[in-house]
Amino acid sequence: MSQREEILVLYGSQTGNSEQAAIDLAEKIPDKLSVDTGVVTARHMQLDDFLEIERAKWPRLVVIITSSYGVGQAPLGCYKFRALCDAIIERRLSGMLEGVSYAMCGLGDSKYTTFFQNPSTINAALLAAGAWRVGLLGKADASGEGEDEQAKVIQRWVDTHWTKLARVLAEDPPAPEKLERAQKKTLVLCEELFEDFSPKKMGLGFGGMMTIIVPMILAVLGAFLCGKLDFILKPKELA
Repeated sequence: MSQREEILVLYGSQTGNSEQAAIDLAEKIPDKLSVDTGVVTARHMQLDDFLEIERAKWPRLVVIITSSYGVGQAPLGCYKFRALCDAIIERRLSGMLEGVSYAMCGLGDSKYTTFFQNPSTINAALLAAGAWRVGLLGKADASGEGEDEQAKVIQRWVDTHWTKLARVLAEDPPAPEKLERAQKKTLVLCEELFEDFSPKKMGLGFGGMMTIIVPMILAVLGAFLCGKLDFILKPKELA
């Protein structure tokens, strides 16, 4: 483990259950996984925010908690990530996520025949893309009763994964080039799939500054020629 390492806990949530599970897990990670030789931190965010705001900057280990919505569709905060996964499967894009490890727990309600379709699709896509799953795919049913109650299933899944996550962190990290390649390939695919997915905005630079300064100069010059700056050139006499 490096001296400081971060795990991202990514979620898609319609009713708030997956979000709360992600928040709870992220809060526990520093105490559970930090060791004498390294500090582990965690952040939680929506899966779509990982693509759009984090710019798909894959760490070596992520945890995903998500449900399905409707007839096996993605819940809030997971629309783009699900579309990305659909494209990975349809295009058979193997190898694009090599170096990435993930643990995953899916939520849903078995009253609906497609209740686990979204987690299943995401899991299949990540595996097809070359990512390695840590432990079993969790399956928490909102209609579960007794020991199969959803909250209890989530807690058992979390409890059984601490040692598995620690084992991943104890291994040598993948070459930085692998994670950079995973990020680049993810961004390229996102820009192809989503019209509103623009490249990350960089600093303005000289050209960008000129696009702002030149119109301002022209506006001031135009105002001067129209006599709108007379009050500057000919200030009124004080009484």
